Amino acid sequence: MFCPNCRAEYRQGFAQCSDCGVGLVEILSPPNPQDPELNENERPDLASTHVFLAWCLPMSVYVILNFGVWVRPVLMQNMYFICFLVPLILVGNFGSFWMLYQAMRYERRVWRYILLSMVPFMFVWYSIVQLPLRKEFQGKSNVIH
Repeated sequence: MFCPNCRAEYRQGFAQCSDCGVGLVEILSPPNPQDPELNENERPDLASTHVFLAWCLPMSVYVILNFGVWVRPVLMQNMYFICFLVPLILVGNFGSFWMLYQAMRYERRVWRYILLSMVPFMFVWYSIVQLPLRKEFQGKSNVIH
């Protein structure tokens, strides 16, 4: 049984979608990608592609600084350099753990986001694209007002 509105799958015995309140159908028709009624907030693959590279700026700074330390180890003696590099590394690590937590708690297909969280600063993309797609942040939920 499927909901024709939100496309959720239900076991036999259910007659109505718990989210939409719409009657369930036996066979679900495939979605038409050119359909103007298609809700792009439920399709992260329709998000603009330039947002995917939002992590590029902090990642490039991170790579350049680490390459600089590899080429010139004397940079680690500069206190200003350390005060910039260490927080950058900490933000990248905490952001990865935050993305792991969010993916395991809210996403249906967790493995792709677990792999993406291994890329430093990918949490920037996740917070820009995936986080606003949740119903809690769209005003369609009774949980957050």
